[in-house]
Amino acid sequence: MASGEVDRQRAFHDPRDLTPFRGVRVSTPVHGILGRFGRAGATPRLRRFPGKVERAVFDAVFRAGEPERLIVLARSHPGWSGLCYVMAGLIAYRSHQHAQAAELLQRGLAGANEHAAAQFAADYLAGWQQWVEVAEGVNVDVVFSEEAVCLALAHSLREIGHPHDALAALSPLPPSLPASLAACRLAEILSRHADVVAWTDGLTNRDDLAATLLILRARALRVLGRRTEAQDAVREVMRRRRTSLALRHTAMTERALLALGMGRRPSLGKDDDGAARPRAKRTKDAEVKELWLRDFERLTGERPE
Repeated sequence: MASGEVDRQRAFHDPRDLTPFRGVRVSTPVHGILGRFGRAGATPRLRRFPGKVERAVFDAVFRAGEPERLIVLARSHPGWSGLCYVMAGLIAYRSHQHAQAAELLQRGLAGANEHAAAQFAADYLAGWQQWVEVAEGVNVDVVFSEEAVCLALAHSLREIGHPHDALAALSPLPPSLPASLAACRLAEILSRHADVVAWTDGLTNRDDLAATLLILRARALRVLGRRTEAQDAVREVMRRRRTSLALRHTAMTERALLALGMGRRPSLGKDDDGAARPRAKRTKDAEVKELWLRDFERLTGERPE
């Protein structure tokens, strides 16, 4: 990615009054399985006396819900290829067919759209909404827009093992927390920890998306050895009481990892003569475990056995 594209990813503040994002959902691996499918919203009514291609695309999008029908239409009607491939990719993405979704969405972004196709999108796709994963367990609800397409493409490319291409797919997007979170997660995968820190500088915990970003920031700072700043990021996650419980648990785990890494080496492991002192290490581990148990009991009202 060019340097200018990287610089754009650093901004997480969205200055727009209206955005395509409609909600955020944080789920755990166990409880998030049933709610991972996207939704298309209410089916619009087909206008009277539609054209043949318009009717065929409408049926393929809202009634069949199969990418294959839209692929056939894209090939037979080049002026509609961009829209048809994009919708085929979003439908494949909703079914977690990430390899197919990545290929179709890329074709759609490179395809052509005549005026009739653009009018179809304006008339019928305003109510289309899609859940898109921007980081593990964190999904955003996005209306049909460039953000929906690029974020879905980035996630699909990440799932099939192409993080560099996924990061490049986010470069056209305007600044926003979802785009910044997706970019930071990809940077973490690529071990670009300094970029994660730079892109999250000045961030505060105003919602669950920001809290997730702060957790990524804390991890990156810990890897870079900047543990005091990492602790500050974890404290910011814990500061807002309405932060998702799953994110608070992740932050507590990160705090425990920081505590384990901040022990004084001479007092942890060895005497003055260099002999090992495993008892001191066990004592430190017990202190960290007790700290975690207290946090868990304060949050849930229960103390695990």
